[in-house]
Amino acid sequence: MFLRILIVVFSLALVSCAANVPLSSAVEITPAGAKLSFLDISKFDRDLSTSLQAKAASVEVAFYDKVSPNNVPDRLQKWISVVEADGGKVLVEPPPNELVARSPFAAVSLIGTLITSIKGFAQFNSEKIYESAKGRDAVISLERNSKGEVVVNTIKFVKRAQ
Repeated sequence: MFLRILIVVFSLALVSCAANVPLSSAVEITPAGAKLSFLDISKFDRDLSTSLQAKAASVEVAFYDKVSPNNVPDRLQKWISVVEADGGKVLVEPPPNELVARSPFAAVSLIGTLITSIKGFAQFNSEKIYESAKGRDAVISLERNSKGEVVVNTIKFVKRAQ
């Protein structure tokens, strides 16, 4: 009897130590939309284009490493520039539980960065892969990291209301 209890307790201890690692792909299609994890490689562009073409209500891009609003990767700036050039809106959501942004210059500098990237829009305007961003708005969600710095949490490409 003691041996059975010992085996059960040992088995439960092993199970509780097991890592809970989700086995998910880089692109997960959900009923509400798609979710992608950003990697600065050309495959990301193809995955984002495919997700946007699937006519999902929204496509959310999450980051493995949180980036400053001032350092949005060029690869994503191109997509956001296409949204703006097509007449879409780029909205910035402040960190949750903040009534007033502590640093209003963070949002202003993000807009400045996006305007700079629009100037380079002509360089990639001919690329068909970016056409799937037309008819979308971009929502940049900010959060505060453990150091209190404002970082980009996600960027959502939301279908525009017709």
